[in-house]
Amino acid sequence: MTYVDSTDTRTRILQAAQRLFRKRGYHATGLNDILELAQAPKGSMYHHFPAGKEQIGVYVIQNITSGLLGLFAQSRARSTQAMVQQVGEQLVIVAERTQFEICALYSAFVAERKSSPLLGEAVATAYGQMLDALQARMVQDGMTARVAKEKAQMAVALLEGGSLLAQARQDASLFRAAIKQAALICRRSTPKSPA
Repeated sequence: MTYVDSTDTRTRILQAAQRLFRKRGYHATGLNDILELAQAPKGSMYHHFPAGKEQIGVYVIQNITSGLLGLFAQSRARSTQAMVQQVGEQLVIVAERTQFEICALYSAFVAERKSSPLLGEAVATAYGQMLDALQARMVQDGMTARVAKEKAQMAVALLEGGSLLAQARQDASLFRAAIKQAALICRRSTPKSPA
């Protein structure tokens, strides 16, 4: 298994790790597997990631989250509802392209929480950032902070659940249905009341 990329060694290691975590899960992926796929010497891995595989996992979580938040930020949709629908469809395309392997990355890292608290914390932070981004966008749409927070929690729960169902059943329609419902939850239904 070889992976050639012109990017720097650190990036190649992270890309290889993400690919392997997707395919095999965190626990079943060894450092040597990551280094082989990244075509990187062992010394470079310890130079960039002195804490080893756990640190790589944390960076993978952060990279995935940054990418997702970037999709939110780049969206030119006029409402949170439209943004969730638009970004959701982009995620379905990625899910299908990766044969739904991408769908379980966060849950795979959460499963490691007991043996690796840093991974659990990184996923909790990632979910917090997604919730905050959705809540802020809904507040811009005119919702109260309390309502926006509740709706953001439900939308993220739907998206995560839908992606896991899609992976389990290898059926994108399940993810699309969850996206549709998450978008509807994000719809502004009542005028913003004074605080």
